[in-house]
Amino acid sequence: MRDTGVITLYEFERKPVRELRELGLNITGRELMRFAEVVNSLYGMENPVLTVEYDPRKDEYYLRTHGNVGFSYYFDRDRVVLIQILPKPFKHDRGSGRSLRFFLHLLNMHYQMNLSPKEIKTLSIEYGRRNSFDELFKYLYVLMLSKALSRGLYYEYGEREEHSQTLKGRIMMNELVRKPPWKTELPMKYSLLMEDNPLNRVLKGALKATVRSARLNETRKVGGMLLDVFRNVGEPTERDFARVSFNHLNERFKTVFRLATAIYFGLRLDRSRRFLPGMFVRMDELFETLVYKTLKAALGHEAEVRFQMQLPHVIKNAKEVEARFKALFMMGNPLPDIVIATDSGTCVVEVKYRNLYIYHRGENRHHRKIVRKSEELYQVYTYSRLVGEYRKTGKVPVLLVYPRLEGVYNHWIPDIFSARPEEVFEFFDGTKIGIFGYELSAIGSEILLRRNSVILDDETTETLKSFLLSLCSSGSLKAGSATGRG
Repeated sequence: MRDTGVITLYEFERKPVRELRELGLNITGRELMRFAEVVNSLYGMENPVLTVEYDPRKDEYYLRTHGNVGFSYYFDRDRVVLIQILPKPFKHDRGSGRSLRFFLHLLNMHYQMNLSPKEIKTLSIEYGRRNSFDELFKYLYVLMLSKALSRGLYYEYGEREEHSQTLKGRIMMNELVRKPPWKTELPMKYSLLMEDNPLNRVLKGALKATVRSARLNETRKVGGMLLDVFRNVGEPTERDFARVSFNHLNERFKTVFRLATAIYFGLRLDRSRRFLPGMFVRMDELFETLVYKTLKAALGHEAEVRFQMQLPHVIKNAKEVEARFKALFMMGNPLPDIVIATDSGTCVVEVKYRNLYIYHRGENRHHRKIVRKSEELYQVYTYSRLVGEYRKTGKVPVLLVYPRLEGVYNHWIPDIFSARPEEVFEFFDGTKIGIFGYELSAIGSEILLRRNSVILDDETTETLKSFLLSLCSSGSLKAGSATGRG
């Protein structure tokens, strides 16, 4: 087995290639560019996972991480280097256990993995033994697959052709007429339930890649036992991934199939490749989902909480204008992250997964920022006006929510779970705006994340609900206007 080195980076970090070499990554700037291209081609989409920058003044390449958490591999002769990216809010936290539990709780909720708190704790402990992110994902895949297989393999109908003296299905007459009369076996085609289907082949392929590359004994042991279940299942082909479809009989494999797809393409060993793309997930999407489900849980039936509600275009009669110019606006209809509508008013919540510190090199110190960029204020103000016009209300209050970790990350902005009306200020025209942090350390104590839901304790629920209802009702209504939820 190859020797494995681990390089740990955090989101939004910029690291010179010289330092990467000192950490054990023997790579050139050009190779690093190709490495970033491979990772981004699979996980980048609109936002890159990694970018490589060149500074001509220092004649130095830099690797920059962005808003994704995960891991990738680089092969150097007889050595494998694991490059892992962890959540930035916990970069200066004393221990790694809290960051891993936070991340696993988010994955559990967002992908509906149905992991128990005990299983999440076990996964965190397993990570602590190796300090490598890839082992955690492999252990997670084996764990989830074993739970999905507790009700057995998935079988689906498939057609089989064979020659037999026993009539089982449709006789293939075209083949029968070409047979000599002394041949008594009949060529026939019939349908039967088969375990060798596209879904099982994909699951098996990912499991083999996991077992072959895992360093944890528990992962190899349990994975090897599960491979025996797939002994009559063939190897996956590229077409199998597109042929998988889900119904009520195989719905339990839906989440583990997504993980299997990433593992198969990210960990499948190939001697001709210098690197493997591994697995990455976007933290801003997980954080947005967390805030949305938290507000929804706190408000219950007392408000309608809508996620990414499409608003009218910022340009009046945008379609007519586009037709007149025979050109398109580059922006589409606005999509605020969260719109809360109550019987007494409406408010908008915009979620930003960002750090509110900026480093000034000349002064060699960090400065706090009220918002990361001024465009964020312009954005939420526009949302306020558009929602007010759309719902025929007056000034619609807005909230900006950032991640917060007491004493470590954005800790100087107010915690939304203890928010008070006096912590809200106003735009120039009197529209109310609040900037708050979502305290991440509350997850696992005051806040529990379950499959596709958030559970708050009674005190946290009452405090947050009271503040949100008060804020939404503080917007002034136009005379004679309606506030229905529509």
